[in-house]
Amino acid sequence: MRDYQAVATVEALRSGVTSRHLAAIFSYGREALLERVERDLEEVSREGRPRALLLRGHFGEGKTHFLNLVLNRAREKNFAVSFVVLSKETPFNRLDRVYPKVVAGTYLPGTEDPGIEVLLRDLRPGHPLTEDLLAAVREELHPKLFYVLKNYLATGDTYHQHLLYSDLAGEWIPLAQLKSLHRLNFGRALKTPPFRPQADAWDYFRFLAQLIKKRGFAGWVILFDEFELVGTLGLAARSESYFNLARFLFPQEGKELPHTFAVFSTAHQLWEFRLLPQERHRPDKEEVTARFRTKGEPEKAERARQAIDALLRDVVDLNPLSSSEVQRMLSKVAEFHAQAYGWRPEVNLEELLQKLLNNPKAQRLRTKIRYTVEYLDLKYLYREEPEVEAGELEEGALEEAAVAGEEA
Repeated sequence: MRDYQAVATVEALRSGVTSRHLAAIFSYGREALLERVERDLEEVSREGRPRALLLRGHFGEGKTHFLNLVLNRAREKNFAVSFVVLSKETPFNRLDRVYPKVVAGTYLPGTEDPGIEVLLRDLRPGHPLTEDLLAAVREELHPKLFYVLKNYLATGDTYHQHLLYSDLAGEWIPLAQLKSLHRLNFGRALKTPPFRPQADAWDYFRFLAQLIKKRGFAGWVILFDEFELVGTLGLAARSESYFNLARFLFPQEGKELPHTFAVFSTAHQLWEFRLLPQERHRPDKEEVTARFRTKGEPEKAERARQAIDALLRDVVDLNPLSSSEVQRMLSKVAEFHAQAYGWRPEVNLEELLQKLLNNPKAQRLRTKIRYTVEYLDLKYLYREEPEVEAGELEEGALEEAAVAGEEA
């Protein structure tokens, strides 16, 4: 008889896409690094100082899987967790486009659906917690945020409240519309400086960090996956991305994200094609700092340099699992395959692993797992020793970008 939960697990393994569910099952092999993360989380919760981790690994070796391990562990420790995959649609040089994805990918302990509306839903004017939050927003953040929150709390209209919540979630309400709502709610005109999404979106990150802590959580964990895609951007966008990275790595006094732990998952290609010297172009440390200085922005040049130095100096490598750890994982895959399809696979895992280790096309952990699932599928169907070809996925985005040249 089939175990349909096991079937779902095998299907996920077959697809090669990790998840929180898979991370909960395959949680071994990274214990030392997880212990380091736990120590950082304890310090963030206790002292409030933001911390960050730069994580580097090869494609298919479990970087996203490790982020899901961190997600599960952080939620167990009462942290709100945001998971964001960077892409061309979510470029790190544009925090105004990253922030909405952060909100959409935020998971609170004890909830399954993402989002932050539950943090705001029961806030009431006059309550000490609400007044404390309003005071902090008024004193430390862009005035627009204060008025959006104030009107959100004051309006009795469900549609208007939705509009104001959407702004707090990153869908910026036009200032003219905010002024109209303010007059409707308070009977007087609103005067506030212009809001510039690209320049002022950082204050929304700071607002969310404060909101999460004031609602009683231990802190906020932000997981950025595929940071190496910064390397596919043009020089101008890469420069701003490194400057934004410095906000997380080297917070300025009065502009930091309190009680926050950020992890940046990055592939080796960023170093190979952007950070280390190349025949075709200078490394980003020289290109980026020169660009900012030419533009008359020495502070940005220094901040970007700090971020690049950290990438070159402080990155933590996610090393491949040992053969014994891989064999343990493949044994678990076989166990779930047996549960899923109600059979008893007769598999020599040591022999299978040795075959994979000797295959130059099956070096990635992801490939080994998918190979094993396909091997078990064929053995289940035909009840004989199958022949399976292992092939690697093509992962050449950064190399293609480097060859094609850079944008102005």
